Amino acid sequence: MIISLVHMPADGLRFEHQYRAGELETGDFSFEIHHPVQVSGRVDRVGPDMRLRGGIKASISTACDRCLKEVTTSIDSPFDLLYTPEDPGGAGEFELQTRDLDFDLYKNDEINLDELVLEQLELSLPSRILCQQDCLGLCPQCGINLNVEKCDCRQQLDPRWQALADWKAKSEKE
Repeated sequence: MIISLVHMPADGLRFEHQYRAGELETGDFSFEIHHPVQVSGRVDRVGPDMRLRGGIKASISTACDRCLKEVTTSIDSPFDLLYTPEDPGGAGEFELQTRDLDFDLYKNDEINLDELVLEQLELSLPSRILCQQDCLGLCPQCGINLNVEKCDCRQQLDPRWQALADWKAKSEKE
């Protein structure tokens, strides 16, 4: 969805959109969208800049970080971003400041809401996604999902811990 800023009213513009499944291209992201994504908010002019405030509600699926099983996660994420016109001359390289993290560029008097939604969904994902708190993950030798079945692989000991393992075995015999 493109928000056109050409004829934006002085008191701002409200927007609301429900993305259908497949409408957002998630190929470069670590999640899939299977249910409609709802985005709503408001655009206000702040000098030459545009301030977007609103929220995104979605149900997305991604892989468990331990066993790779598909996990569905609900997202309800607010956003408050500042957009400034793109400088056609380009400013070259510069160091980012703290305020630049909630800041983006727009060009041709348009803001692409699709990019904002995908970016905010990615940022809203938890740092560790697990199918269950006690997920056992995959066996490092054979790749079996240890939540589903037990494997017969012998746990290989890191050679750096061998001396400690020998000491433990010796002390258990005594």
